[in-house]
Amino acid sequence: MSLNNLTLLTGRTINQGIALEGGKTTKENVRAAAICTFDKSDFKELDCMVGTPVKVTTDYGEVVVYSTITEEGPHPGIIFIPMGPWANQVVNPDTQATGTPTYKGMKAKVEVMKGGKVLDALQLIGQLKEG
Repeated sequence: MSLNNLTLLTGRTINQGIALEGGKTTKENVRAAAICTFDKSDFKELDCMVGTPVKVTTDYGEVVVYSTITEEGPHPGIIFIPMGPWANQVVNPDTQATGTPTYKGMKAKVEVMKGGKVLDALQLIGQLKEG
């Protein structure tokens, strides 16, 4: 199953900040930042369970992350990935002379990845070096 024409936003989260206290290479960091949060209605349409790996694709790249929903989650048509190595794979690298990539407003597609694997930060960066 897949969803098209979604809008990707990124930002910092409290859980991400707490997880980073233990280090960028911990399982806690993966659980806090290698996630894509959905609106409940979009998640229902995606027809998967919380924690199922999904591939998020934008014009700038793709990444496999865990799917999730929250009570305060994004609105319909919007997905959220916390800033970090996973979000960096799919954000617009154009800094518009600010030195910071464009972290909000990318058009995205999401596909369920049954049997897909979410890489930890070191594996993700290692994959970039190989490519």
